Amino acid sequence: MADFIATANPGFAPFAMEELRRSFPGIQQSGLAPGETFKVSAGEASEEEWVALLKKKEPIFLRHVFPVGAEEPISDSQEETAAALARFASLVADKLKGKKVAVQVRKSPSSIFPFSSAEGRDAVAPVLRELGAEVTARDADWILSVYAAKRSLYLGLSRPDDNLSDWPGGAVRFRRDEGLVSRAAFKLLEAEKAFNLPLKSFMHALDLGAAPGGWTSVLLERGVKVTAVDPAEMDESLLLHPHLRHLRKNAAEVKFAPGSFDLLVCDMSWDPHHTCRIVSELAPALSAGASGIITLKLMYRKPMQTIQDLLAEYKKHFEIRKVKQLFHNREEVTIWVKRRP
Repeated sequence: MADFIATANPGFAPFAMEELRRSFPGIQQSGLAPGETFKVSAGEASEEEWVALLKKKEPIFLRHVFPVGAEEPISDSQEETAAALARFASLVADKLKGKKVAVQVRKSPSSIFPFSSAEGRDAVAPVLRELGAEVTARDADWILSVYAAKRSLYLGLSRPDDNLSDWPGGAVRFRRDEGLVSRAAFKLLEAEKAFNLPLKSFMHALDLGAAPGGWTSVLLERGVKVTAVDPAEMDESLLLHPHLRHLRKNAAEVKFAPGSFDLLVCDMSWDPHHTCRIVSELAPALSAGASGIITLKLMYRKPMQTIQDLLAEYKKHFEIRKVKQLFHNREEVTIWVKRRP
């Protein structure tokens, strides 16, 4: 039986667990960090089979997984813990020689794990180097994952792509540059990566509910022309940009010629059904095959039902390519759609 450590956004682990129950009858699950991290036992499926199925139909709320290769009793002794990390590294030594290895260490708030994340990495790094591996932070061949729960230390080795995210626990981090207009920009940056959708490949974008311009600023930096729609003011750093046109109107009031845009982005803090109606009405303004990146606000009591209902509406005009709760989403998910011909 293959075991995995799984992570969702805070408060959304129950929804990730429900998705997995629906997709994989017979699995067993137990919480490790309330509302965020849990353990999955994949039933009769092998590790490779379960990962392949998971990647084929990736759950919306599951942010990160890693396979459990070893489980050790938790200890508050640095010496004993370092020895446990070294034992696991030696166990997988045949896979590590000549490879780049990233070490990712996380712990439950209730754990007595005696190291910080950085200290845990430092404790096992010399052992990895002795085994012939190159220890790296990014672009690794393998990820050695460590999760310290209240009673157990879970360790695993996996390919970055098999973890759903190559960031620790799926916590995608971007450097906050001084000129960043708003933190909302991180959502679009993460969507670009999660959907494998290079924004620089687009020519003219429509940004609905754009102010103060977090998403617009990202698009402009990628060389995209942007028509920003919002009655509020845009950040003054964007006002004179030659590729920006700002329409100070509500999104429900604008009309455009057919095929005017090859990208629509929308991060409006409105009722998601109202947002869906507006986006759908503007679908003719998109060229055939144009992409849309839209956040769906989960403001109702049954998020999974809300998503199901909204996708049924979006499907009337768009092909749904992916739905994901990104790390930078809060009470929302992000969808990538393509305009139907």
